[in-house]
Amino acid sequence: AAEAKPKRHPRIPLSQDLYGPGRKNSAGMDLSAEMVRTGFLEQIPPPATWRGIAVTPIIKGQSPFKSRSIESESQQLRQPHESPINTDEIVADIWNTNADHIEAAFNAARQGFRDWSGISAAERAGILRRAADLIEFSAPKLVGLLQHEGGKTLPDCLSEVREAVDFCRYYAAEGEHLFAEPGITLPGPTGEENRLVMEARGVFVCISPWNFPLAIFMGQIAAALMAGNSVIAKPAEQTPVIAFEAVRLLLDAGIPPAAITLLPGDGQTGAALVAHPGVDGVAFTGSVEVARLINRALAAKDAAIVPLIAETGGQNAMLVDSTALPELVIDDIVLSAFGSAGQRCSALRVLYVQNEIADKVIGLLRGALRELRVGDPRLISTDIGPVIDADALKSLTSHTENLRKLGTLIGQAPLPEGLTGWYIAPAAYEIDSISRLPGEVFGPILHVIRYAAEDRARIIQDINATGYGLTFGMHSRLQQRTADTARRIEAGNVYINRSMIGAVVGVQPFGGRGYSGTGPKGGGPNYLHRFANEKTVTVNTTVTGGNIALLNVVSEVSE
Repeated sequence: AAEAKPKRHPRIPLSQDLYGPGRKNSAGMDLSAEMVRTGFLEQIPPPATWRGIAVTPIIKGQSPFKSRSIESESQQLRQPHESPINTDEIVADIWNTNADHIEAAFNAARQGFRDWSGISAAERAGILRRAADLIEFSAPKLVGLLQHEGGKTLPDCLSEVREAVDFCRYYAAEGEHLFAEPGITLPGPTGEENRLVMEARGVFVCISPWNFPLAIFMGQIAAALMAGNSVIAKPAEQTPVIAFEAVRLLLDAGIPPAAITLLPGDGQTGAALVAHPGVDGVAFTGSVEVARLINRALAAKDAAIVPLIAETGGQNAMLVDSTALPELVIDDIVLSAFGSAGQRCSALRVLYVQNEIADKVIGLLRGALRELRVGDPRLISTDIGPVIDADALKSLTSHTENLRKLGTLIGQAPLPEGLTGWYIAPAAYEIDSISRLPGEVFGPILHVIRYAAEDRARIIQDINATGYGLTFGMHSRLQQRTADTARRIEAGNVYINRSMIGAVVGVQPFGGRGYSGTGPKGGGPNYLHRFANEKTVTVNTTVTGGNIALLNVVSEVSE
């Protein structure tokens, strides 16, 4: 073996070079290798070492609040297997954000915008790349925080860290060209020069969700900063400590303190930020109800019309026809519906199965549910962790009670004895129509509907009629059918013969339409445009001698 020549083909890139010279791929990890997994887990710091994390907003590098730190990990870093704490009381006690703090944040951000937007695009990109490296280096600590504060399993934590890294590197690569001087030269007549340049908008308010408290938080901020804007970030009230650590890494990478302001708090804080006249743009990920409130607040102001970049949830469906292989389909169904405890915007909510294979698929689903392990997300053996808080658990429990009346239980995962906290058994119910559902059910509950082949067109209409348009999945071995369905379905992301979750930055740009978002897609080539203003510069070059280059053109005249 030692004498054998290398067998790797030199033109096949390594994983870190997958995306070419423009950006480096985020580092993965083989969790099936015990030595690799054990070595990583040993690097995760215990909760006691996190007590010194500051829980005060960052404004100009200093806080207008009295300096506070976490006195006990049991107060701020939720142990997912223990009884829950009241996050609302902690937020009110520690931060107590008021109008003076919000005004101070906008004053700081306005000054920060003037300084940060004056930095070249290449320099901003370099800082974001350093931030990506720091996030990657800090993976063990970030994974620990995601587990304790977000209740995420180890694979979900690692995927989220990678996504945050990819966002920073992708927007750095895209923005370095998009915002480069002197812009794009446009075609036109001689004697005139026309250029299109992209410029920052000003102060962006970024409001991120609890289900991806690192990746989406960092993705919104990285895009706004790469465009030259300053940022006021309002993380979800359930996951503020992860946001603090993320901002700390941005500052360590070289983001000026005045360019990034962190204001934790509840929904009232977010509403006050959006209503402020100094807002030049809002990036929001969360519920459709809150997105509507933000949209109305922005429209009601007698000020400049500013963009709302919103990504919300979805009533996401998967269509499985009779040509699909049930043994292959079931893995994608379980991962899409129950992965991350069903707390993904992209998660599968409604499964349509053609009558000819419905019994087989439903039987496999029942068996697969029995094999899922629910419990402490810090254990590698755990498949499904807790839901985010008591309110989520109450809502999901209420929904399952209604399903017992209007549907039939297919099966559910067992809950271990003595398990306390915000846990619910992942379950599947058979119902007769998608119209039975009041809206998105954000948790590990799958609704299954049988259908006849001749009803496929009507089913697509029913799915489109919900108004949501985020993700859609289809399993079929008929290429013409999948292509036709993909054209007809009104969803932002269509997945064929694979799972419906886990969109990769720059590979599957993510975002919906209708109730599910305003576009453009996060992690896609058009996202940064929404964070910028376009300017056309036209110069009459005849005043300074005309088009000198034209005089150098050599023409050949043939006789």
